[in-house]
Amino acid sequence: MLDVFFLSYNEPFADEHYEKLLPVAPHAKRVHGIKGIYNGHKECARQAMTKNFYVIDADAILEPDFEFDFEPEWHQQDHIFVWRARNPVNGLIYGVGGVKLFPTKIIREANNWLIDFTTSVAGKFKPMSQISNTNGFNYSPFGAYKSAFRECTKLASKVIHNQKDEETNTRLHIWCTVGKDKLYGKYAIQGAIAGKAWGEKYKNNPKMLDKINDFEWLQQNFEGEN
Repeated sequence: MLDVFFLSYNEPFADEHYEKLLPVAPHAKRVHGIKGIYNGHKECARQAMTKNFYVIDADAILEPDFEFDFEPEWHQQDHIFVWRARNPVNGLIYGVGGVKLFPTKIIREANNWLIDFTTSVAGKFKPMSQISNTNGFNYSPFGAYKSAFRECTKLASKVIHNQKDEETNTRLHIWCTVGKDKLYGKYAIQGAIAGKAWGEKYKNNPKMLDKINDFEWLQQNFEGEN
């Protein structure tokens, strides 16, 4: 049985979601309040006692049939596995916001990564076909804006490893146009449009692109637009 980590920061429903996770994964540990996506995952790796470990984000709402029972074969223990998630605003279903399985040693020793942590830190990335959860990023106006901005910056700048232009462009269009009638959908679309512009403007400037991993900077952007 591989370690499972529930990664939370300041989400208002994090306690509730953690309690809902425990019947599915009673051994799940919580890593809370660590600033920075990279640092949060490094702390999970530091605490992990197994060769690979699962991470589930605090805003994830697990599918009823999802279980943390997959264990990679020995020749794939250095891969990152990512399950698909449902987007409740625009209906997209792909890896963003899904459950992830990381190689412990590689994450512990990592000291360099690109803008998209998951697809760059290990170099070996394996998408899984099963849907693991709904990505409940639209829990607040800022939550919706932040997630959409971050994802659309990545899509527009084409930084995701092995991305396919047609698929990327379709996802980007949907993020920027669909879901205004959903909970906080207008903020998701606002963030998507702003993130698309940021990604296109700074696609050759990794330092500026990396600002999407600074949530305080994103909060300032959001407040400036609203």
